[in-house]
Amino acid sequence: MTGLDRSFPDKSHDWSQRLALTAPERDGIGDSARGSRLLSWKEIAAYLGRSEKTVRRWETERGLPTHRAPGAGRTGVYAFAAELDEWLKSRRAQDLDASEAGEKTPTPIAGNATASIDEPFSPIAGQIAGPADPLPFAVASKVQVDRHGFKPGWKPVLVGALAAVAVGIAASAVTLRSAGGLPPRISSMFRAAGAASIHPGSTTISDTEKARAHDLYLKGRYEWGQRTPDSLNRALDDFTQAIVHDPKDAKSYAGLADTYNLLQIYSTLPLADSYPRAIAAAKRALALDDSLAEAHRALAFSDFYGLGDWRASENEFLRAIQLDPKDPVTRRWYAEAFGQPGRYEEALEQFDKAQELDPSSHSTLSDKGIALYDSGRREEGIALLKDVERTNPEFFSPHLYLMVISFDSHDFRTFLDEGQKAAETRNDPVQKDVIASARNGFTTGGQSGLLKSLYTKQKEYYEIGKYSPAIFAMTCVGLGKRQEALDVLEAAFTRHQPDALWTMAEPTLATLKDEPRYQALVKKIDFPTTPRLAPTDSVPNSVVAQHRPATDKPGGQVWP
Repeated sequence: MTGLDRSFPDKSHDWSQRLALTAPERDGIGDSARGSRLLSWKEIAAYLGRSEKTVRRWETERGLPTHRAPGAGRTGVYAFAAELDEWLKSRRAQDLDASEAGEKTPTPIAGNATASIDEPFSPIAGQIAGPADPLPFAVASKVQVDRHGFKPGWKPVLVGALAAVAVGIAASAVTLRSAGGLPPRISSMFRAAGAASIHPGSTTISDTEKARAHDLYLKGRYEWGQRTPDSLNRALDDFTQAIVHDPKDAKSYAGLADTYNLLQIYSTLPLADSYPRAIAAAKRALALDDSLAEAHRALAFSDFYGLGDWRASENEFLRAIQLDPKDPVTRRWYAEAFGQPGRYEEALEQFDKAQELDPSSHSTLSDKGIALYDSGRREEGIALLKDVERTNPEFFSPHLYLMVISFDSHDFRTFLDEGQKAAETRNDPVQKDVIASARNGFTTGGQSGLLKSLYTKQKEYYEIGKYSPAIFAMTCVGLGKRQEALDVLEAAFTRHQPDALWTMAEPTLATLKDEPRYQALVKKIDFPTTPRLAPTDSVPNSVVAQHRPATDKPGGQVWP
């Protein structure tokens, strides 16, 4: 249950069916003589990369071409993509001032072209087939969980359309299903950046472009390391711009994959958008340079948390360590993922190594703290978490971990305080509501009132997919509802949610260990409990080759 294993699910349990649809079917866009039809203000806004409020005003003030069904008043709005494209070319559209829309000024991409990164994903993003080695969406679509938040259900923080376009275009595998291809606003970015960006077959990339791409990559890595929603949005933009300048830059694809991996932790980006794009970008990076450790690391992360393929993930982690034994992030992520019963000693050795390589990392120290707690060294773990919390009070992880620890120890005042801080650092309205309800219950009824209020509010959000199955199961155990707790954990496993891993390590849930259903669930999870990595700076080829799949298919048991 260490580090990033603590999962919080996305609101939908039907992503496999959703991703199996074509983009027009998925977004409700049908064909017509005038191109794809956009059937709501939301779809129109996403297509144009602006907010609904802005495009509604453009209809009134700028003549944005929209239509309404007879008798539908102002509610039954629709538009045709081809008409919007023509409008974008017009003087009225060219005169638009983004700052007057009450939105953030779009981030420069190249030359005079701009793109906003503060809107939901464009339908165009969903129309990218993926890299040359296509992402197996039938498997990747099993991604359903936000491992580290309380959340989803509300509007994603970032727009990844341009990033997805960059991955698809540079990989020579773009499938544009809308009648008009890329909207002019998106296409112009690539035209402004140079022909190499829009013609994947081109091999001419100037030294100037390569240097610019490298500068943007370094800038992206800095932003990525800050671990905030805003910084990760900026990192996404930087890596995307780098790919526009140099579509063969494997490191920028790896950075893009890493960013998508973290966005669903530190922001509200749905997993169905994050992990498939992370896997696509990581595979593109490996297609360009199989010796790039950070690409193997990114793929390992997605294999573990997105696909639940423990063995394939471990193979990728070991390969990354072999290629770059001095990368602290790989060491930490490997320790986080495999810090489960039977492997705590190995995990703590890797955390120690990561700390030696980067002593100032708040992420490493926080995740080491919860690993110490889970392994039985509870006082050490709590002390380390409090140190991190004191030095960086705006960092999310220690608040979350101390909230869970406080629940385990029945220190409910601290539970409420840390839960409030965790909700505030992510600006999470669901968790704020849960904590407010629990606080009221505690005030009026003490521990019993808190648990009853928690149960009622958590169940309300859990049933619509907006709350952690594991944390809800902990509350069920606290109220003596053991069979309901097992129902929730079994459902998490069936729905392919890594919350199921809490079953093995979380102290409150471990009190269920004598239940036959609990034992059967642990057996079905089939987590590899045998350590494979010695605490050295290198990994022998024989270790990496162990259980390595002969093909590109997953190397272990994917979620059933």
